[in-house]
Amino acid sequence: VSSWLFRYYFWLAALCCFIFPAITPWRLWGEDLWVAFWFCSVTRCIFVVNGTFLVNSAAHLWGTKPYDKNIIGMEQPIVGALALGEGWHNYHHVFPWDYKTSELPLYRLNLTTMFIDAAAFLGQAYDLKTVDPKVVEQRVKRTGDGSHFEWGDEAERREKEQQQQILIPRPSIPNYLKTNETERGRKASTIICES
Repeated sequence: VSSWLFRYYFWLAALCCFIFPAITPWRLWGEDLWVAFWFCSVTRCIFVVNGTFLVNSAAHLWGTKPYDKNIIGMEQPIVGALALGEGWHNYHHVFPWDYKTSELPLYRLNLTTMFIDAAAFLGQAYDLKTVDPKVVEQRVKRTGDGSHFEWGDEAERREKEQQQQILIPRPSIPNYLKTNETERGRKASTIICES
């Protein structure tokens, strides 16, 4: 499959990035083909590319450093939303082996994790590594800038969680995430280390 994709990459990219997004609104709801091309193909590509570039610019310039105040990467929720979950750079740089790239519960502003979990559910991804919450807590208390609300002030943590519940309702946890066993029978990996 990968050699076929590599061989026909140019044609597949043209079809998937420019032709299909322009033809779909033209054929399905009668949009002008020229307008559909500029808005559904070109504008979409510009938005996606700039959203991706924000990860390496805005997520290194503005935001908070709840895990390590001495590194460049920062937590940037706006970039996290635009780049489908890749804006949590402080967490990512402190715990690079965690597949979730953020500590957010479930899938709030982190659709990349949702995709990886779906692949794990289908057996296409396995041995997913995460960080033990105690390690995260120790790191936040030791090197964080104080912007992490989870540990320390219990009343503030509850208030922040209620605010998040109002803005983004918490979905129920899928059954396959409640177990520590992967579909292939292996234990899910949790890395515990001190840094």
